Amino acid sequence: MLYSFVTISSFGEVVNLIFVAIFFTIIRRTRKMGMILMIAIMTMAISVSYLKPIVAQQKPPESQKIPVLPKGFQLESDSLLTEARNFSYPSNHMAIITAFAYIVETVIRLKTKKYSFLLWILPPMIIFSNLALGLNYLSDLIGGLLLGLIIAIILSRVLKLEAPFLMNRFKGVSQ
Repeated sequence: MLYSFVTISSFGEVVNLIFVAIFFTIIRRTRKMGMILMIAIMTMAISVSYLKPIVAQQKPPESQKIPVLPKGFQLESDSLLTEARNFSYPSNHMAIITAFAYIVETVIRLKTKKYSFLLWILPPMIIFSNLALGLNYLSDLIGGLLLGLIIAIILSRVLKLEAPFLMNRFKGVSQ
């Protein structure tokens, strides 16, 4: 049970979702989505790192008592700055997985409306696993969910996620 919670919690790690965004950026059909996802991940990682010391909510005491993890496996810290590592509000993992769910679900919904809602299973899974492991308070996770949703919606609107990415509009610029 512990290993499943740790695996689910690691879905929201910055490094894992950066690789997913790079993968989406390489594929031509999902290139725009991958770039928007990459921008969203970096925006959230930076903003959370600066918000945590401002709010200064200490991590739950249980977060230090996680049992021994599998060999070579380690949960990523929730923020990039060392000054913010002892604080927990808002949750970076939650913000990033929420942005991922919103951005990818929007693109899938444009193609087919059948299974696009399935991505929204990820945020509740992260909430449950982080609470079970004692990594965050519920308020941290809700704050991360709201921050991720706000940033993903703003970036999707500003960068026009729904509009197709056309390469031919750049070909006539240099001539």
